[in-house]
Amino acid sequence: MSISEAVRLASASPSHPLAWPVIGGKGTMSGNSVGADEDTRALQRIGVKARYSRNKAIFGQGDPAEYAYKVVSGVVRLCKHMADGRRHIAQFSFPGDFFSIMELESHGFTAEAVTDVVLMCYPQSAIARLCDERPTVRRRFLTLLSQRLCDMEDHLTVLGRQTAKERVVSFLLSMGERLGLDEDDLVDVPMNRQDIADYLGLTIETVCRVLSELKRAGLVETPNLRQFVLSDAATLQALAVGDSEFPPWKRSRA
Repeated sequence: MSISEAVRLASASPSHPLAWPVIGGKGTMSGNSVGADEDTRALQRIGVKARYSRNKAIFGQGDPAEYAYKVVSGVVRLCKHMADGRRHIAQFSFPGDFFSIMELESHGFTAEAVTDVVLMCYPQSAIARLCDERPTVRRRFLTLLSQRLCDMEDHLTVLGRQTAKERVVSFLLSMGERLGLDEDDLVDVPMNRQDIADYLGLTIETVCRVLSELKRAGLVETPNLRQFVLSDAATLQALAVGDSEFPPWKRSRA
């Protein structure tokens, strides 16, 4: 079983990247990009490119929401920092993803560069004018918002109903799916263990413990702290949806 198939079967795993939707020549959602390039070019004309180094803030919670963003390269995290030092990560954005696309007075989250990133920044005022001029652009952004809502619903399911093991497995499967990898391929994860913990609502100790259990069970290999090999996608998928425990023949004899 491929990682993509495992993610589709694991319904609680996020699988809707906030990529620019394709709209056919008559304004309908389509797999054909003919007639859609002009919308993309129109958006490009109002954008400016910006670069941020790893761990630098792109904007802070409460800052004026003057721009929408598209990730060109690297990974961005959207998070909230609590007064006592705790942090919650609500979203990771990958190349091709949009974030901060809602027209608001101020940002509700802080955006930070997980890696060195390159972004396209689009003034919200220019987007509003473009949406008035081109109804297909408005439909694209409405589709992006719908995709984001689906992602939020999936993530709430992960946080509210899944066990620690199910959360970590779902996350690993989703990372493999985002990168288009198959079983036994090397998954390069840009975020560290603390990022994963803060995204899944777990402690870093719990994330490390679950990863160690998966490794002892022969389901995951960890060549280093930022790389994983998912060795048994079918069993991992079953674990993600609560249909299976570790098979007895793969349990360690600790």
